[in-house]
Amino acid sequence: MTNTIPALSALPSSAVTNDSSNTPMSAKQDRTAEAAPQTEAVTLSDAAQTTTKLFSAAQQSDGVDQAMVARIRNTLASGNYNVAPEDLAQAMATVLKATSK
Repeated sequence: MTNTIPALSALPSSAVTNDSSNTPMSAKQDRTAEAAPQTEAVTLSDAAQTTTKLFSAAQQSDGVDQAMVARIRNTLASGNYNVAPEDLAQAMATVLKATSK
């Protein structure tokens, strides 16, 4: 995924400065910017691209499975929610393995 940023020459000359005193660029610098417009590109890493895709998918999803939430709430309220120790240990090992990379 690449995003192109417009050249500085596309900005009004009052927005572009050559020092921290907010004075406009010299005429020579201004002509140079107009003669050779520059663009910059940003390329996202694989992880950032994956995060962007996941975020987009989450925004487009229907949301939470309310029926599943209700089943879990009822099971917890009735005191019947049980987790097998082997399942808990496996889940913990999986998370630890994934985070240690």
